Amino acid sequence: MNLPITMDPAKYGEIRVSNIIDENSTVFERFIVTNGDKTYQIDVYEGIKGHINKVSILGKINLSWIDTGLDEINPDYFKREIKKSTIYFNDGLVTLRKKELPVKSFRKLQVEKEMITDIITLDIETVYKNNRHTPYLVNAFDGKDHITSFNNDEDKLFKEFITKLLTKIKDCAGTSSKTYIYAHNLSSFDGILILKHLIPFGKVEPIYHNGIIISIKLIIKDNPAGDNKNLTLIFKDSYLTLPSSLRDLCKAFNIDSTKGYFPYNLIDTSYLGTFPKFEYFTDITNKEWSQLKQEHGKRVWSFYNESIKYCQLDCVTLHQILVKFNELFFNKFSINIHKALTLIWTIIIYENV
Repeated sequence: MNLPITMDPAKYGEIRVSNIIDENSTVFERFIVTNGDKTYQIDVYEGIKGHINKVSILGKINLSWIDTGLDEINPDYFKREIKKSTIYFNDGLVTLRKKELPVKSFRKLQVEKEMITDIITLDIETVYKNNRHTPYLVNAFDGKDHITSFNNDEDKLFKEFITKLLTKIKDCAGTSSKTYIYAHNLSSFDGILILKHLIPFGKVEPIYHNGIIISIKLIIKDNPAGDNKNLTLIFKDSYLTLPSSLRDLCKAFNIDSTKGYFPYNLIDTSYLGTFPKFEYFTDITNKEWSQLKQEHGKRVWSFYNESIKYCQLDCVTLHQILVKFNELFFNKFSINIHKALTLIWTIIIYENV
């Protein structure tokens, strides 16, 4: 409604009436101010740090609010309580906005008898060319085996990978199985890449919050790997549960396998040659690059082989982290982490890592 951002009644418009009122032993000054088709009633009280204005719009508009001065020296620093919102202003600008939202009460999670260890970790590798991230490699790890697809054709890449994944799950699961699949960047990157490619395989039910993907449920309507029609895959973002980089998480959880290094700025997926130059790498020191180059020696560096090795290592380390994290939480609370959507566990469990 473009309401006035001021505590000065004169800046609301033209003051028509100004009276001192004593109401129930409380003294305040009442202003009636008009501005165009709006008429304001402003009751001004003396507060601890400044004025307190109780403002109402008279007539058909049923709206009122309270402005409270927060600094007796600076009258332009105040807060406005309007409906379920509280807005802080300083020199006419919004510095903070708070809103009371309706929420459901917390419910106690049911204690579980068995710890879930059958999870799958997922990673997607891309190259940045033609102003977009183009996927060329997808890998998944179930704790024992890798499921890998490498293809520069995005549609063929995901079709082949998802078919392999469903075949693997069907071979290891019952007729009404629920499989949890984790990616460490699902909400902002991996989920966006894979979401549209899941649609041909069944009913896709993504859960969004504030514009990001929290999880994706895939209910198989016709499993291309066989006649099992009751598979349910739940893709989750491990970063929302453990908001740290894989490299930092490996240190926090004392994981034997550590995250590797890869030249992300190298976009030739068919590259075969000498060890990539330092400028192709990111988040690495010159000393670390020199050591990697020395370890590689004079062997031919293959983009195909090294990208698969790197992607598989990411999946292995994430799998070890999630299994260990779930063990810690289950042993303390008899609850598996997989039912949580985000990081509700993190504050509690990090104290014990």
